[in-house]
Amino acid sequence: MFRAAVGQATEAVKVIYIPPAAQEDSSRDEIGHRVKREIEALRLCRSNRLVKLGSLQLETFSFNQRDYLIYSEEFLEGETLKARITRGHRPNQAEVMLLARCLMEALREIERIGHIHRDVKPGNIMALPQPERPFVLLDLGIAFKLHGTELTVRGGGPPGTLLYMAPELFRPDYKQALDIRSDIYSAGVTLFEYAAGQHPLARRSEDIGTTVYRILRQTPPKLASLRPDLQERLCSAIDRCIKKMPALRYRDPQAFLNELEGII
Repeated sequence: MFRAAVGQATEAVKVIYIPPAAQEDSSRDEIGHRVKREIEALRLCRSNRLVKLGSLQLETFSFNQRDYLIYSEEFLEGETLKARITRGHRPNQAEVMLLARCLMEALREIERIGHIHRDVKPGNIMALPQPERPFVLLDLGIAFKLHGTELTVRGGGPPGTLLYMAPELFRPDYKQALDIRSDIYSAGVTLFEYAAGQHPLARRSEDIGTTVYRILRQTPPKLASLRPDLQERLCSAIDRCIKKMPALRYRDPQAFLNELEGII
């Protein structure tokens, strides 16, 4: 990703390397399909809670005998939630609620076009100094079209970022469990971490096996125990998003938004 001048505008130019076709484990076709799927999903989305496409259309170019795909998105001048968490930012209730609303509105739009995001996490959410657009969800690079053809997953496991993956995605038949409630789980973990300043389950410097065990088996602490200054109803709503069983979470983003309406 590069900040670049495209015509008269400043845009974020994405450059994706395409492995050689002769390479034994090449994912050349897979990469191309994923990029096209991301662009198509963004083109269908109408909500400003999601990053928008830029003016540079998708094209292929070669440099030093290597092939690349290139296109652009809007350039967002802001800070990721990951950066805010790292520097110890402590949001108040109004900010947590605003983030929750923006995230669920983004997921509602993704659900409307028949997709799920699959990589909701603090590093993919940008905080902007814009009252009408305070938080924006980025990167639909591994978005999944619920009623489309699945793309090959190298390595055999589900794509995503392990710390924010829902428990059902660790099952061998995870493809059968994919729906918007997996994104709601990831959003809930993100909201918890942003509010509390710590991940609800993972601990620093522990091995991957231990982290996966925590995600699958361990009950996270109540958010209210770490942020007693936040309203109990808001904390409970976020806690519900990260239930182990999908059936115990909100059925869709609108149900969570309805819950927020009752919190003053």
